[in-house]
Amino acid sequence: MVKLLRLQRPLILIVFGVLAYIAGKILKASGIQHDYYLTELSGFLLIVGACWTMYPILFAKKDNDGNVEIITDPTVEVPNDTKPTEE
Repeated sequence: MVKLLRLQRPLILIVFGVLAYIAGKILKASGIQHDYYLTELSGFLLIVGACWTMYPILFAKKDNDGNVEIITDPTVEVPNDTKPTEE
């Protein structure tokens, strides 16, 4: 699902944001004065990653019936695991 919706880069940004936050806390515990730069960087990375994660939902295509088609990666094959229902 992550690859289908092209969410690899936002998730990498979020992971880097968490790692920068942890590094900032380690620097603060060590007594280094400029630890707030890493804390600010982590906040920025988390905000950008969260906004980028919302991109496929916010810019989904709507048709006349009100149905939504989320823009996906055309190179990824989606397994068809739906079974036909009997009526």
